[in-house]
Amino acid sequence: MLDFWYKKLPKHPKDHKDFWRTKLIAHTLLLASCYFVILTLLNIFYFASYDIALFDTVGLCITLAVYSWFTKTADVDMAAWAVAIIIVSLIMLFVISTSGRAHTLFWATLIPPLTFFLVGRTWGSVLSGIAFCICAYLTYKQQQQVITIGLGSLFNVIEVSVAHIIIFRFYEKTRFSAYQHLQARNIEIQHLAETDKLTGLYNRQKFDQTLSLLLADNKDATTSNSLLICDIDHFKNINDTYGHLAGDNILSTFATVLKHKMPTNSLIARWGGEEFTVILSNTTLTDAAALAHELKKYISEQKFEDSFFTISIGLTELHCDDTVKSSLERADSALFTAKSNGRNTVYYSDNNFKIVAYPSAS
Repeated sequence: MLDFWYKKLPKHPKDHKDFWRTKLIAHTLLLASCYFVILTLLNIFYFASYDIALFDTVGLCITLAVYSWFTKTADVDMAAWAVAIIIVSLIMLFVISTSGRAHTLFWATLIPPLTFFLVGRTWGSVLSGIAFCICAYLTYKQQQQVITIGLGSLFNVIEVSVAHIIIFRFYEKTRFSAYQHLQARNIEIQHLAETDKLTGLYNRQKFDQTLSLLLADNKDATTSNSLLICDIDHFKNINDTYGHLAGDNILSTFATVLKHKMPTNSLIARWGGEEFTVILSNTTLTDAAALAHELKKYISEQKFEDSFFTISIGLTELHCDDTVKSSLERADSALFTAKSNGRNTVYYSDNNFKIVAYPSAS
C-alpha cells in the first residue's frame, strides 16, 4: 500500500529544496485520506451523522484528486498550495459546521505547522490568522453556554493529538536530516579548504595553522619537533621536457612517497609549486636529518614517469621562542643552501642557527 502510494510521486535528492515539501505533501495526503475514511465510517455507523459523513467523503474525494494530479504534474508549489487550502478549508468548515462545539476547535491547531511548512511563513501566518479569528469568534459565541464533553469531544482531542505527534515527528526528522546533511557539508567544505586538490595533502593555510598551534604548545613542552622543506630539483625542466601533466603526476607521486616514508604522526603539506613541508612531531634534529637523507636517497634511486628526479631538503628544529615565520625562514635558508650547493642534498640549521650539510649527504 505504502509503496504504491509513494512510487509515483516526484523523486528529489535529499539536498533538493523541494525534497521535504514533497515528503510532507505525500504524507499529508495519505494521512488525510486515512482520516477521512475512518471519520466517514465512524460518522455513518457509530454517530449516525450522515451530513458530517458526506462532508468527510467529499474531503476524501478531493484529497485523492489532488494526489492524482500531483503524481502527473510533479508541481510542488501548486501541490503545496492545494494541500494547504484543502487543510484549512476542510478543518474550518468542520469547525464552523459544529459551531466549535465538541472540542472541534482543537482541529485548528493543525493549521500553523502544516501551512508554515507548505507555503512559507508569510502565507502560513495569514491562513493561520484567518483560522484563529474564526475560532475566536466561535468561542465568543459560546460564552456562558454549558459545554457537554461527550464521546465526540474525546475522539476529536485524541485524533488531533495523534495528528500533532505525527506532524512533529516529521518535523524532527527533517530537522535532524538537515542537520546531518549540513554537518557532512561542513566537513566536506572544511576538507576542501585545507586540502591541496592535486596531491590530496594539506595546503599551506592548514600547514601554517598547525605549525602555529604546535609552536604555542612547544613553549611549555620538553619534546623535540622538527620542520622539513622539500623541493623537487629542476622541476621546470621536467615540465618543459615531459609536459605539465607529467609534472603533475610527479607531484602526486612524490606526495604519495612522502606519506609512506614519513612517520604516521607527521603533518605533510604542499607548501607551494614543487615545495613540500613536513612537521615531524617528537623528532629530534638528528633523527629528522636521518629521515630526510633516507627520503632523498630513495627518490634519487627511483624512476618516475620514465625519468629520474632528485630533491633538496632544508630542515630545522623548532624552538620554544619560535614563530611560524622564524622557523620557516631557517628551514628555507637551509633549503636554499642545499640547492645552491649542487642540489640532491640535505642541509639543516643547527642549534646555533648555522646551516650545515648532513654528514652522509652526497
